Amino acid sequence: MIDIRIATNPEKVGILSKILRDSSFLDFGVSISSIIPTTNIQVVKRAARDADILLIATQSIKEEFNDLSVGHVEYVKLPENDDPEELQGALQDGLTRSAIKCVHVFSEYKEMEEEVNALRQKEQEYQDMRKEYAELKEKEIHLEKLTEESEQLKQKIRNLENELETAKKGKHKYDGMEVRDLFSFPLDDLWKDIARSSPPRNEDIEVAIKRLNLEGSVMVSCGYLAAPSREEALDILRIVKIALDLQKQTRH
Repeated sequence: MIDIRIATNPEKVGILSKILRDSSFLDFGVSISSIIPTTNIQVVKRAARDADILLIATQSIKEEFNDLSVGHVEYVKLPENDDPEELQGALQDGLTRSAIKCVHVFSEYKEMEEEVNALRQKEQEYQDMRKEYAELKEKEIHLEKLTEESEQLKQKIRNLENELETAKKGKHKYDGMEVRDLFSFPLDDLWKDIARSSPPRNEDIEVAIKRLNLEGSVMVSCGYLAAPSREEALDILRIVKIALDLQKQTRH
């Protein structure tokens, strides 16, 4: 319903109220919410705030109602007499003029509303694009992290391949040897069972092992001796000791 308010002279309130009650204004889809019993501009400003249409209905029209917080102001010149038909006709004419003017206003309002809705749609699209961009940026960062991890893994693979190649080359030194299970024993502990002196250097034992053709049967590294068993390790060390003793005597 369109909210219509009428400001008129106090003496016209009664007759206008009766006309409005007896007429069919409501058939037009409008609502006369109130009749303001004054044309005092300050009072009208307060009483007519937020109305869709304000009718200023007086016998003498003075267009001085400015800066009113209403949709549209229409001036209705009332007839000199209080003839109900003439008064009703004047009100209907005022409403008709208001309707014609408001059609244009409402049309512009509709266009503005459509523009606002279009802007809201664009705003939503912009927000969706921002969200999509943030998700893509997050995926990009994750992809960069995965790429970095992939490069690190590739480097580890290259290092392992190099180690494997080195192991394959070292394997050729033991080609043709019998493969046996070897157990590791601390060299210091083994040597105590053979002699009271300090154990020889790993290099000296390796030289003795090579000269005695014991490669593959025994190995020495980092203070440990690897052999099929402890007894065999001791036997080999005894042989190594004899070889070292002979080597010393030969030097003398």
